[in-house]
Amino acid sequence: MEKKVKIAVSELILGEELPWSIYDPEGKLLLSEGQTIVDRDKLDSLCKHDIFRLITVSNEDPNESSPFFRLSQICAGLDKAFDDVEAANPEAGEKLEALALELDTLCLTAPNAMLASVHLPHAHTSSVAHAMQCTILCHTLFARQNMPDADRQNIMAAAMTANIGMRGFYEQIQKQETPLSATQRRTIAQHPQKSARMVHDIGVKNATWLKVILQHHELNDGSGFPSSLTKNQIVIGAKALAIAERYSMMISHHSKHEPISIGDALKVYFMEQGEKYEKALCMHFVLQLTLFPPGSFVELANGDTAIVVRRNMEQPSQPVVKSVADPLGHAFETPVDRDVREKEFEIMKLSQFAGVAELDLDDIWGYSN
Repeated sequence: MEKKVKIAVSELILGEELPWSIYDPEGKLLLSEGQTIVDRDKLDSLCKHDIFRLITVSNEDPNESSPFFRLSQICAGLDKAFDDVEAANPEAGEKLEALALELDTLCLTAPNAMLASVHLPHAHTSSVAHAMQCTILCHTLFARQNMPDADRQNIMAAAMTANIGMRGFYEQIQKQETPLSATQRRTIAQHPQKSARMVHDIGVKNATWLKVILQHHELNDGSGFPSSLTKNQIVIGAKALAIAERYSMMISHHSKHEPISIGDALKVYFMEQGEKYEKALCMHFVLQLTLFPPGSFVELANGDTAIVVRRNMEQPSQPVVKSVADPLGHAFETPVDRDVREKEFEIMKLSQFAGVAELDLDDIWGYSN
């Protein structure tokens, strides 16, 4: 079953391909998915009347159309696949490949919702949450590059499984308040080889998948581990995963360390690019996330706190946002569309929002019934 969802004016961005088709109130097609609004007159003409996009809604389960629901299903599947890998179940490899393909498709069809999931807290175990964050970020790095789908999906599968060799240990150290012992540091140093061996033992033979796992802690300047490889010895997927892991650990609510702001995390890549991390990948990473990535919160000129719903690749400082709280911090019953191009609603800075757990993400991203 298909349902009409009204399109906010702020969701229409000049020069960017439409992520969905646009219809008038009677269901007549106005513009097809993939077309571009090239001039202001066309944009103004569209905005004179209500316009809509269509979403598919399942009668059996109203959540099935939601990318957030589908991501939660993938996370549950990954947790079970991790059990299978640890048990050396030969069927685990095919399960992991299927999960990587499913997540790749989800990232292609709902990129902003998936990036939002990276920046918003959720209830999965630390190992699953970290794996999902890194996998989505790796997809973001390569989605707009000239890379074969199979290569991108193998890198994503590697990101999912890169830390399987210290799964239980990872959960343990997140709760540990004392410094790591020598034995624990050794476990961390050896986990790339252990993870690659475990994945190989379930029948995975793909060289890209295995190399990315083995090398994902290697750094350009040779200061990484386990083999102290340098720039030209490290495969591109491992370089990408190193960037994704660092970012995930810096912003993560699952990290044992207090998360830093998204803005501060992005600054790290400007400072360290070309030393430890690949300069071109660092720049591309920042450009793809933008200064205000989906799922981040911002303070508007009128004092509202708003959530970023969609990036604006042409004008990164003007993303699509919805206000979730007034200047006194009182949450709105329903998030309010704000056009940041208007002076009253200009973005002043990145912010925080204590009521994130109460937000209806499906409603904010237009997937509710």
